[in-house]
Amino acid sequence: MRGQRKAARAAVYTVLGGWLALSVAGQKLFRDADRRSAWDKLYLLIPDWRFFAPHPGIHDYHLLYRDELADGSLAPWKEISSVEERKLTHAFWHPHRRVEKCVFDIAKELSRFVEECHADPERPIESVQVSVPYLTVLAHVAEQEHAGTAARTQFLVSTSAGYDEHEEPRAIFLSAFHPVERPTDSVV
Repeated sequence: MRGQRKAARAAVYTVLGGWLALSVAGQKLFRDADRRSAWDKLYLLIPDWRFFAPHPGIHDYHLLYRDELADGSLAPWKEISSVEERKLTHAFWHPHRRVEKCVFDIAKELSRFVEECHADPERPIESVQVSVPYLTVLAHVAEQEHAGTAARTQFLVSTSAGYDEHEEPRAIFLSAFHPVERPTDSVV
């Protein structure tokens, strides 16, 4: 009886150990997206962990805004949220990461929405201005500090390759100008 239990335990360990080894080997650290392999046919048995992203992000998104002043001139672009350089402490505590992730997600959603508008001739590009991502970014930009004589504001979503300096930053989406609303001093 004891021998059977040992053999069963050894068999389970062997199967699970083999499965783990195949899972590690199946991660294909250097993937060729254009080529399918035998591993791809085993996807039900061999997990493919990519941390919830089939194609991990290789670009950083940047959100910038500028003001049109009352005299018609344009203020320089200001970046709202920049990607903070990583430190060892960020492995444990990185509250700024939520802001970076939010900018990344909204920018990605906005660019997807713009692509859909370009692909569908029945959908006017102006419909972007009433989309949730656009209005979310606009609300965030409206909360920023604006020049004292700012009449209107505009935002820009762009990408950069992060540490890869061979690739130039690229503008993804440039908004229309929107009026800057100032709080009024009213007596209630």
